[in-house]
Amino acid sequence: MNAVQLPLSNPPLKGFLRWGYTLSITSRHEVTIPWFYSNFIQLSCTKKFLEDGRQCYVDFFRGQPNELNFNNPFLLTCNVNYTFLENLALDDWLKFFADQIRNEYYCIVFLDESKLSPAACYQQEPFPHHLFLYGFNWEERVFYASMFDHTGVYRNLEISFEEFLDAVNSMKKLLKEGQTSDHHTYFYKYEPEFHYPFDKIAVIDQLRDYLNGETRLNRINYNPDENEAFGIRVYDYLQMYYDAVEQNDPRLGMRNDVRHLHLLWEHKKMMSDRIEYLVNEGIIPYDEELSEGYKDLAKRAMKLRDQYIRHEIREDKEVFERLRLRFNQFRDEEPVLLQKLIALLEG
Repeated sequence: MNAVQLPLSNPPLKGFLRWGYTLSITSRHEVTIPWFYSNFIQLSCTKKFLEDGRQCYVDFFRGQPNELNFNNPFLLTCNVNYTFLENLALDDWLKFFADQIRNEYYCIVFLDESKLSPAACYQQEPFPHHLFLYGFNWEERVFYASMFDHTGVYRNLEISFEEFLDAVNSMKKLLKEGQTSDHHTYFYKYEPEFHYPFDKIAVIDQLRDYLNGETRLNRINYNPDENEAFGIRVYDYLQMYYDAVEQNDPRLGMRNDVRHLHLLWEHKKMMSDRIEYLVNEGIIPYDEELSEGYKDLAKRAMKLRDQYIRHEIREDKEVFERLRLRFNQFRDEEPVLLQKLIALLEG
């Protein structure tokens, strides 16, 4: 087979590559939907991003380890590091990954994305990152890949073998010089035999954690990070972050202004979609206040994100007042809706 493309879907969550990559494999399969709606409830946020200059992260939280590490039950997962692959001649990397794809493994390769022409960081400073490969064409000498492109849009595209090898070779040098650590390369195969019915108890536990601003996920193996805020408390740190942006606070590290708001919108949309799923499956009765309430939250969150995008193109200082207003509204309105959802689930 000189050309192979493994099946994938447009992922329902794209805020970070860990969601785009893994969910593009599994979400096309109907059997995974109950698992999907049993999860992706909790949010987390970095707390001390001003004190220590760390980047502020806002994201869905599903406990530890990171989603790339064996955290999706429908994916058979294995991973290797550059030490494991160091005996491969550079040109042999092409055949190695093509062979994995032939064997129905999706490949997530750790490399220097600044060597890839579609990337926003192309020909700039080195940017260690994971690239998702789902196919190849040997005659045209390209891999079929998914990634965030130079406009920040997650999409499928082609990466030439030459650029791929440049990115791998650059990563080898970065590791040898100690400029970065090895975040491993992953291989995923879809496991259709796995069965996961909708888990009402898990959903209720996550909703309560969100309301209480805490997490109980995977505490057997990992203590919660004291530098992370959870659930409803994330709004406080989002407000702190955008106050720092408005004031040009010099302590603010790398910025992800729009991404934070995109994640906020994805969370509200995910909750709205989950409520629709629960009603359609007969798990809860239809409740107009709950369904319309979360649809409205999602609509306002999307509008807020879009207003901020326009602000970045043409400055609008009033956007920061709108951010404060919306965060306060969400902080007040969301607990009422979540308490109603918990009551409906408990029956």
